[in-house]
Amino acid sequence: MSRLNRQQNNSAGGGGLWAGVIVLCIGLFIFLRKAGLEIPDWLFSWPMILVAVGFLMGVKNKFQGIAWFIVTFVGCVFLVGEILPVDWNLRRFIFPSALIVVGVYMIGKAASRRQRYEEVMAEGMVRNSDDYIQSTTIFSGTNKMILSKNFQGGAITTVFGGTELNFTQADIQGEAVLDITTLFGSVEIVVPSNWDVKMDVSTVFGGIEDKRAIPPAMPSNKVLVLKGSCTFGGVDLKSY
Repeated sequence: MSRLNRQQNNSAGGGGLWAGVIVLCIGLFIFLRKAGLEIPDWLFSWPMILVAVGFLMGVKNKFQGIAWFIVTFVGCVFLVGEILPVDWNLRRFIFPSALIVVGVYMIGKAASRRQRYEEVMAEGMVRNSDDYIQSTTIFSGTNKMILSKNFQGGAITTVFGGTELNFTQADIQGEAVLDITTLFGSVEIVVPSNWDVKMDVSTVFGGIEDKRAIPPAMPSNKVLVLKGSCTFGGVDLKSY
């Protein structure tokens, strides 16, 4: 079993375990409430559901990425409004606070990506800079044709914009990992029909759509792994 499959199985098992714990807790709360015990109404409110969903997403992805944090953060903000008898409206702070958090996260992630890229180049793991891509798109659009014959991965960030990557003229020798971070944006990836694509992207109010007309019939030794998060956006996978 490959490392990726083991990680997927472990995360699926962990997510199922915590989902079961949450369902059990809900059942206990309902049982105690029916028995006459006073339980706060906010425990059954939709903000609490957001907090639980965000926590589950964090467990599934080992609390990596930012999608789980955004969902939990939004749920907590509304939950505070449900619990505390305050006159001021916390909801007006959600959007700017979320932007601040996302901005800090993007700065930290960009710095770590840059450091990783320099380490990889220094170690000679990537012989050609075209074999590893880094793309950041904010309030704009990016369209790239990848020509590398030994593509080894990369990282793309799209915020309030669109990114298009065309791999039809590229090639992979084994497995490559492409890290995607999308916030209020869209990403379109076009791959050769003989590539095997594995998707491990967390989505929050977004979606990933596989639009390949003819998926590979046989397992391929050319594997592109898509990882990361898609929040209020979309990722489309195509082949021609």
